[in-house]
Amino acid sequence: MAQVPGARATTAAKPEAVSEEEKWVEHKCAFCRGTGRDPFGVMSVLSNCPVCGGEGTVRVKEPSVPCRACKGRGAQISTRLPCNGCGGKGLIHVEEPTETCPLCKGTGIGGGRSYCLRCHGAGLVSK
Repeated sequence: MAQVPGARATTAAKPEAVSEEEKWVEHKCAFCRGTGRDPFGVMSVLSNCPVCGGEGTVRVKEPSVPCRACKGRGAQISTRLPCNGCGGKGLIHVEEPTETCPLCKGTGIGGGRSYCLRCHGAGLVSK
């Protein structure tokens, strides 16, 4: 591969080590319902799911709650796009102890039918 003159080589950052206290759990992908395929078949019926990359499962840090912005479906309401609140996973990590989000009053929906920017669609915030 030819290098562009004046361009600097970059290296990808190494992922940070996960501490033993953090617990990650695999769940069925809400966007594709675990099939690993694009549920809407927009590009092709053989296209991989944009959320799980074709795996059918997603990893979510525990404790997690269902996304209230998309009702745990992983797709934005009335669209074919992954939910911006949960990223299409259908679940959102929330640090305990929790309380109802004061901005959206627990609905997970913010202004303009989008997800709440304070709780990211969980309807709950950490105390």
